[in-house]
Amino acid sequence: MKRSISLRKAVAAGIAAAFACSLATGAAVYYVTQPKGELGEVYRALCEADSAVQGYFVGEYETSDLIDYTLTGYASGLGDRWSYYMSPEAYESYLDSAADTTVGIGVTVSYEEAEDGSHYLLVNSLAHASPAEEAGFGYYDEIVSVDGKTIDELGGYEEAVDNVRGEAGESVTLGVRRYETGELEEITVTREEYDQIHVTSRMLEDHTAYICIERFTQQTDEQFEQALEEMLDAGAEKLIFDLRNNPGGQLDALVNCLDLLLPEGDIISLESKSGKTETYTSDADCVDLPMAVIVNEDSYSAAEFFAAALQEYGLAEVIGEKTVGKGYSQQPFELSNGGCLELSTNCYYTPNGESLIGKGVTPDVESALSEEKTERFHVLTDGEDDQLQAAISALAS
Repeated sequence: MKRSISLRKAVAAGIAAAFACSLATGAAVYYVTQPKGELGEVYRALCEADSAVQGYFVGEYETSDLIDYTLTGYASGLGDRWSYYMSPEAYESYLDSAADTTVGIGVTVSYEEAEDGSHYLLVNSLAHASPAEEAGFGYYDEIVSVDGKTIDELGGYEEAVDNVRGEAGESVTLGVRRYETGELEEITVTREEYDQIHVTSRMLEDHTAYICIERFTQQTDEQFEQALEEMLDAGAEKLIFDLRNNPGGQLDALVNCLDLLLPEGDIISLESKSGKTETYTSDADCVDLPMAVIVNEDSYSAAEFFAAALQEYGLAEVIGEKTVGKGYSQQPFELSNGGCLELSTNCYYTPNGESLIGKGVTPDVESALSEEKTERFHVLTDGEDDQLQAAISALAS
């Protein structure tokens, strides 16, 4: 059974837009038309705060900021680490990351401070077959300038990122300090539309195929099936799946990937707030080869469930570190302000009916990287990667 959860489920209006307050001049008095119960208490408290602001606050503010912070706090108040609010800008970026293609240069960066107090953009991820990769960018390179202006001259992180972004066909010149050599270079790269590739594969020694799944998006299952077929056609006799640092993603992508590996039976069960249960199953077609799955403490949601399912069926050795233990699936609800509320809407269970909440997946073979190796994870050689070597050894025994 292969089904999709729609990304664009809408709700009627944002919380902040639903206020119905009437303020009395010179006093913190309010009149409000509001629903009853807990939601009424929320409205009443917000209207009291708004009454004080309208009557006495002397500072300046943006209404859009009030809405974003209100909804951020609302989601946080649910007490569920997996439910959260995305501003319109964050939601747009999320949709871009989940699309089949996107426009840009293909890097994800963080804002860092150098020893001299200046700032730079650190390249944390590099999209496969992207303009940046083709131009020679590497993991952990430092972007120190954009079109001749330093990051600080541009005004900081958001302004610098905005200047790196642009329309397809336009070029940008970046000052880059190389991670490997420390040398400063200028690289001109043209922004282009490129495919989002989240599954990569290669053949190791001893006919062992290595398949890395970086995240589960709407195109991951197709890419996974293609990678698996290519490795089998190349003579793979053993399979290693790497899901380290995988943040999870879409349910249908997870189900379709596991369907290729599992025999006939249950894959995952979801239970809604109303108690309705839906079970996804696999057919009898499956891969009959020795398998290992590598996970770490940053393997979340669909990533840890992938490992758990193969482990419960007795088809794969799980290698690495205990996973975080996420047991809810989320559904996005678009709001009228352009933002999105991501809510936990289902509890999910493994093929054996187990919840991963508070437990995670315990590896069959414990293996951890040193702090130094973790910091340069993306540039480790196979020989330096202790967890990969542990997976290779597990399949050899």
